[in-house]
Amino acid sequence: MKAVYLVSSFFSGVFLFLAAIGIAQESSQITKEELATKLSGVEANDIYDSVVPGMYEVAVGSSVAYVTIDGRYLLQGDLFDLNNSVNLTEGRRAQARISVLEGVDSDSMIIFSPDSGDIKHTITMFTDIDCGYCRQFHRDIDKVNALGIEVRYLFYPRTGPDTESWAKADKVWCAADRVDAFNVAQLGGSVPNQSCETTPVNRHWDLGHLVGVRGTPAIYTKTGIQVGGYMPPDALLAKLDSLSK
Repeated sequence: MKAVYLVSSFFSGVFLFLAAIGIAQESSQITKEELATKLSGVEANDIYDSVVPGMYEVAVGSSVAYVTIDGRYLLQGDLFDLNNSVNLTEGRRAQARISVLEGVDSDSMIIFSPDSGDIKHTITMFTDIDCGYCRQFHRDIDKVNALGIEVRYLFYPRTGPDTESWAKADKVWCAADRVDAFNVAQLGGSVPNQSCETTPVNRHWDLGHLVGVRGTPAIYTKTGIQVGGYMPPDALLAKLDSLSK
């Protein structure tokens, strides 16, 4: 009965979605500027023409929603092109992530690059010093680099501000040799008890929310695609090779 209920709920949602579009198409269309005034934190340049007739697409960071062109109904969820088996919503999220991640100053990151200088792939990874899978990933950082993968770390202490994990990230950044301090801390060692005036941890935390980080490690490609969480080095390379094609 549960399966029947889920299928029924799915199609009920689809029918309501299509009905809302039909109502919108019969109503007067508002402009993107007018719609922006109805949505908190949204500007007109965050609103796009949707591939679905009768709908606008609204994207703020990695958050995407669809609004009927009369501005009455809003739908949150992923939109799929069934003919081409493509998640159109994830494509919009990826575009948004590119602009966010490209805007991060590399001087605020901790970067590990291949010694050979031959970079096949670059990933941005939100990490938590106290995250077990983050530590597992960093144990293999030399192998990851040897495979031609550059890793650009951003801090994302999952427990949030005013917690031990956050304090550790601040102290790592303030260390005289922050790369060495990061290596030691990321592998479970002690963190130097140092402080400084400013760190990028709060900024990285905000960026993580903007691109949709839900847990760590959170790995993103240069094209804004979320690869997922922890992967062994060889599996990560295979995934990146596949995505690049």
